[in-house]
Amino acid sequence: MTPDEMDAILDRHFAAEAAHDLEGVLATLTPDAEHDVAGQGVLVGHEAIAERYRTLFAQGDEEKYEPVRRYHGDGFVVDEVLAIQRIANDDFGPQARGKTVSYRLLHVCEFRDGLISRENVWLDLAGLMAQVGR
Repeated sequence: MTPDEMDAILDRHFAAEAAHDLEGVLATLTPDAEHDVAGQGVLVGHEAIAERYRTLFAQGDEEKYEPVRRYHGDGFVVDEVLAIQRIANDDFGPQARGKTVSYRLLHVCEFRDGLISRENVWLDLAGLMAQVGR
C-alpha cells in the first residue's frame, strides 16, 4: 500500500472512533486483526475487538484527535496524536466525570489487503491520570 492509501484507511479508522461508530471501526480492520493496547493485552478478531471498543466508547465522548506526526514504512504507519476527550463515566474516579482531558496516543498499525491487520496503541496514562486528580 502507498502512504496515501494507508493514511486514508487510518483517517477513516480515527474518524469512526471519534464518532463512536463501531461498524465503521471494524470496517477498517481485517477479520483476523490484532488489537494490542499496551497494558491491556492483545485481542484478535472483530468480535473481541468490538467488545473493547464498546468499553472504550463508554468512557468518554466529544473526542477529537490532533495530529502530531506520522511516519510511513513498508506496510506500516507510526502515528502520534494528541487525543482530547470529555470523561463520561466514573472509570477514572467520580472527580473525573465531565472533565475534558488531553493526552498523547501513539499508534503502530500494520496493513494487509487494504485494511489494518494490527493496531498497537500506547497512551500517556500518567498524563491522563494527573489531569483527573489520581
